[in-house]
Amino acid sequence: MKTGSGMHTVRERVRELLHLDALKGHARTEAAPAVPDAPQWVIVYRTATGFCCVYRDEAIGFHELVDVQLWAEEMDVQPYFIGQ
Repeated sequence: MKTGSGMHTVRERVRELLHLDALKGHARTEAAPAVPDAPQWVIVYRTATGFCCVYRDEAIGFHELVDVQLWAEEMDVQPYFIGQ
């Protein structure tokens, strides 16, 4: 059991030496602000009859890829296609 206690001591000493607690606080305050005009990403996947995505907790089905692209432009979202 001394190994567990020794590791705890080493971890605390490294934290003090590197000032990790101060770095955590600094990283939180200096986080990059979100870009307000960046579009949201929406995952679009292929189904047996076309394409589908979930947007704002609602499933939306599309028959063709062109439908997805038009909808994405209207809603100002960036589609991310999976499963193709």
